[in-house]
Formats: sequence, C-alpha cells, structure tokens
Amino acid sequence: MASGARDRWPARFAVVAVMLWGAAARGEPAGRVSHEGSPAERLAAAVAWLAAPEREGRGPGTAGIDAAADWVAAEFAAVPGLQTRVAGDGPFQPFEMTLEATLGPEAGNVAELVGPATATGEPQVVALELGRDFTPLAAGGGGEFDLPLAFAGYGITAPPENYDDYAPLGAAAKGAALVVLRQEPQKDDPHSVFEGNQASQHAALARKVANASEHEAGAVVFCNDADSDGDALMAFTRAGEGSKARTMPVLHVRRSAIDEIVRAATGAALADIQKGIDDRLVPASRALDGWRIRGRVSIDRREARARNVLAFLPGAGRPAAGDSPAIDAREIVILGAHYDHLGYGGENSTAPGERAIHHGADDNASGTAMLVEVARRLAAEGPHPRGVLFIAFSGEERGLLGSGHYAANAVLPLSDTVAMVNLDMVGRLVDDKVIVHGTGTGTGLEELVDRLVSAHGLSAAKEPGGFGPSDHASFYAKKVPVLHVFTGSHGDYHRPSDTAEKINVAGMEKLADLVTDVVRDLASRPDRPAYVEVAAPAFARGGDRPYFGSIPDFGNPGNGYSISGVSKDSPAAKGGLKGGDRIVRVGTSAIANLEDFDSALRKHKGGETVPVVVVRDGAEVSLDVTLGPPK
Repeated sequence: MASGARDRWPARFAVVAVMLWGAAARGEPAGRVSHEGSPAERLAAAVAWLAAPEREGRGPGTAGIDAAADWVAAEFAAVPGLQTRVAGDGPFQPFEMTLEATLGPEAGNVAELVGPATATGEPQVVALELGRDFTPLAAGGGGEFDLPLAFAGYGITAPPENYDDYAPLGAAAKGAALVVLRQEPQKDDPHSVFEGNQASQHAALARKVANASEHEAGAVVFCNDADSDGDALMAFTRAGEGSKARTMPVLHVRRSAIDEIVRAATGAALADIQKGIDDRLVPASRALDGWRIRGRVSIDRREARARNVLAFLPGAGRPAAGDSPAIDAREIVILGAHYDHLGYGGENSTAPGERAIHHGADDNASGTAMLVEVARRLAAEGPHPRGVLFIAFSGEERGLLGSGHYAANAVLPLSDTVAMVNLDMVGRLVDDKVIVHGTGTGTGLEELVDRLVSAHGLSAAKEPGGFGPSDHASFYAKKVPVLHVFTGSHGDYHRPSDTAEKINVAGMEKLADLVTDVVRDLASRPDRPAYVEVAAPAFARGGDRPYFGSIPDFGNPGNGYSISGVSKDSPAAKGGLKGGDRIVRVGTSAIANLEDFDSALRKHKGGETVPVVVVRDGAEVSLDVTLGPPK
C-alpha cells in the first residue's frame, strides 16, 4: 500500500506543490503553469490542477470534466510536433453515456390494480397515487403495461439452498407482473440457510430484478415484507440507475394495497403467507387469478457527451537494414490514461453515502499528467520509426467506456497498433517498486520491462495477463499486446481523501522517465511484439459464482451481454464462445445485461454443463459450456 508515499515527497517538491495547489484552487489556467519549471514541477502542477475542487472530481456530466478535457487538448496542442486533428476536425472523439435516471412527469407515471368484475359487471379498480401508493424504480424500464399479477414470494432462486420461489409458477411467470417481497426468508433466524441476521446476496433488489428478468417476467412489483417500513415506499433511485437494456417496469407498491388483492385472490393475508414461507421454507408462489396491473412508467435517462482526447506523433518509418525488417510508418504505439473520476462519489465510492468531491489525484490525475509529460518528451525527440498515439480516455470509472469506444471505433487501424501502454494510478510509488501488468501479452515485453526497470533503479512486480479493471483490457480483448503501469492501491482509493498533496512527485518523475523509454523502445524496435494469449481468468467475481471466462464488452451495450473475448483455456473458450458474441440465454435464464448473466451463473455449479445461447452475426447459436469451479 502507498499510504507512506506522502512521507517520501522531498521538501523542495512539497513547496512547489503547495504553491501550485493554491494556483489551481484559484482556477488559474493550468496551461500557464504546467509548462514551467522542471519535469517534477510540471507533473505536480498538472496533478494539482486536475485534482482541484473546481474540477468537481472530474465526474461525468460536470463542468469540471469538460474543463479537464479542454486542458488535455490544450496541453497537446501546445506541444510542437503533435497533431491534434486526429478524430474528425479536432482532438476529441465523442461518445454518449447515461449519467442518471430521473422520474418523468407525473402524467407519465400512473398505475392501477384491476380485479374481477363485481355483481354489477364492472371490474374492480384500485387507483394508485404516485408517491403515496406506488413509485417506479430506476432499475426498470418505461412505457405502458397491462399485465396479469402473480405472487412470487421473495423472488429468489437459490439452488444451493434448495429454494426457488419460481418453481410453483412455472410458465406463469413469463410475461406476468410479479409481486415480490423485500428481504429474504427467515431473516431473523441465525440458523437459516439464508444466513439469518445478515442479508445474503439473495436479498439484494438488483438480484431479484435480474432473477425476474431471467424468468422473462413482464414487470416486478415490490412490496415491503411484514417487518420492513410498513407502507413506506422506496425512493426512485433506491435500486440503482438501471440499464437501457432493461425494458420491464419495476415498481414499489405500498404493502396494504398488495395485501388487499392477495386476500381477494387467495383468501389469505399477506402476513400469513409470508409466515408460512418463513416457518417451513417452502415457496407459496401462485397466480393472482383475475387481477392485473396496468398503467405507464416514464423514466428520463440523462445522457451526456463524453470525450476521449487524442494527439498523434507521426512515425518516420525505417528501411530494412541487414537482418532488421523495415518499419512501416503507419504502425503505431498507443499511450493512454483515463482522466475521469467519480465526481461527488456514488456507488463506486469506497466512502458510501458520503457526497463530497472525490479529487482523484492518484486515480487518475497522476496518469493524465504523466501522459502529457511523456508526450512532450517524445515529441521533442522528433519522429520515431513508428507513430505514437496519445489518448486521454473518459468513462473508465463507468466501465472502460472510453477505451471500449475507441477500440470499437479506432481512429487509426488496430491492425497497425503494435502495443498499448496504459497509465492508471501512477502517483504513489513506494520503495521504488512499480507494478506492471501485461508482460506476457506480447513477445519481448517481459525482457523490455526487466531491462528498462533495472536501468532506472526500480524493481517491478510483474503480472503476465492483459485483462483487468483499467483501459488496457479494451485493447487486449482486440488482440493488441499491452502493458499497464501501476503503483498500487491504498487507503485513499475512491475516497475524497485522494488529494494532490499525497502524490509522490519524485516517484512520478522516475516513472515518467521509465515510460518514455518503454514507448520509445516499442516505437523503434525492429520487430513488433507478437500477440500472446495468456491463460488467466478475467473479471472473476469470486464467491459462489462458477468460472465462465468471458470478457465484457462495455463499449457495445444492447439487449443481452456482449463479450469482447474469452480467456484462454477457459470454459467459455472451450465451449466455442468468441469475441463479438452477445449472450442472450444461460440455461433456462434469459439474459438482458451483465447483471442477469452474473445472477444466472450463480444458479449453477462448477463442473455443470450449461446450454448457452449467443447471437453471432445476427443469428442465434446454441453452445454447451462446462463451468469451472469458482475463482
């Protein structure tokens, strides 16, 4: 951990950083200070400006992240020799992302319960008032609905616990609006298979929504269990921002309204049905014959324009000489770093519930500052045989969105991209030890890292694999060799306390020297590294989920779970899946997104062979995958 890095910051750099932090806090233009002084002073200035409160944590949709993008573009433009007309007419490669979901107008959110006809021949209608009787949840979709109602207990399918609320419903769950209790059975029993006295994974609303989606429900109607908040309604955002791929509505209806229709349909009180489930751990799901729910939901999902920032140092090429092959000037090396962060916090913060600026000095103002510094140095040397493309990515914290977008819409052909070097959290060097991922992803990369790390008086912890939670993964999935430079995690990770005064500026200067040499070597060596497929699990989530081995394609959203590749020798690879597939069914579970996929896998065990349906080239393909043990 790098918590001691602040103690290794020499006093002369501390004085510079304090001075520059003050300038940044006053909102003075970064371009005026970041070109002045020594490399260490430039790095300190850049980190201080990017991590200043005025940048609002560089959260998507903020003025602060727009200012940061403009800053990177201006820095690139100020470097002689760099071309910034790379993507269209300028340095920016735009893409769209969903920022947040908000409830639409009141007239667009209406619901009512409709029951069997009375003696007069008119149907029973129970009008539900928005905010008093029901609220839509952001976890679901919008639009009109008119669906039969069914009671689905706690909405849990848990084979290891030998419990399945959906078993009594069978095909009746498909297309129905499922009434689902919050929490889980026997929640106060410490001897319960559901880990009584502490919520198990099955209690999570997101898991219940995913399970309903897998059973192809038409809607989910949550209501409080007998012990939770009476008739209180959840807030609209309680269940998350949801997914554009999720079309079924998700509502929360007050318990007393649900109790009325359950009594009318079954003759039993909701509390008695729940007690029966809890006492015997036997599902009591059934159709609520004659009852429907109809209405419409309006959810406004706020989209934002995000921008990757690009600059290009053209290559000069090199003719063949002796045994050395010619180098085509069209070949390139990519050096990248993400400049976005968490803004004011949110679900990815490790300080949950705290709304405060997450400055992101190490994550990843440090990488962004180093990206600009290395671009300045390499451009000053003049053209190298291969070109170098510098990219500051946005959307990394939302799931590698910017790098995924570039990899799917490359401005310069990926076939000409010999390697990608990624800088993420490079500001907390401790004991001169750097972490380098991807050393096994291309021929010659491990030797290159060993040689240059030693030459700079550093040591390296090497990881051969090319997948992981940063932007290099988007390129390795496209069969591009990668290196990811990292100085390690620390207690300030994804917290408001990741601030500029804790950065090890002397360490950053050492790493900037190293990275410059790495990129120069890749841009000049006669033979380009050959891609190597490393047998390493990617995005393994641990716990009780069996190992599958797929690589998410975050840059290709849509109905289903899109993958950019599979890990070598993984169950997915052996089963015949490949990059570009969109998984739409696992076993009996329909898949609308990554959450559904994760939930579906947890219903199976390692060693089990499961049918998987993918969409490939517009047609459905059925494959059999034998799952591995949990990783």
